[in-house]
Amino acid sequence: MKLFVILLTLVMQVSNVCADDNSGSPVFLTKSKNDPIIGGNAGPRRAPARPRPLYLEIFLSEDGSSLDLYNPDGNTITYSIINEDDQEVAAGTISFAGQPNASISLETLDYGIYFLQIVANGVTYEGEFGLEE
Repeated sequence: MKLFVILLTLVMQVSNVCADDNSGSPVFLTKSKNDPIIGGNAGPRRAPARPRPLYLEIFLSEDGSSLDLYNPDGNTITYSIINEDDQEVAAGTISFAGQPNASISLETLDYGIYFLQIVANGVTYEGEFGLEE
């Protein structure tokens, strides 16, 4: 129980800091589970090298006009935004070298649910966000 209270306190502190720096709703990423079988052989194989964890904060702006990103590590990422009909509606590359903040404009997108895919250091991350009226 004590550990739960400590973790809850830390989460609340991080949430407050994020809210102060970036207004809007956070977009959470998960690592993609897609691991294709190469050559049709699902047998034993060498473990892949562990990539460095990605530190990336993503917030949907309050008015829904942009995704605001923060990466202090100077990574370069590629992104795709896919609509509910499985069509790519936006894509690009962002370099955080020399600047930790960037944004992706959403002004041309209609209301609805969108899926965000980000590739960094050879790893694909996925997230979801919605644009409301």
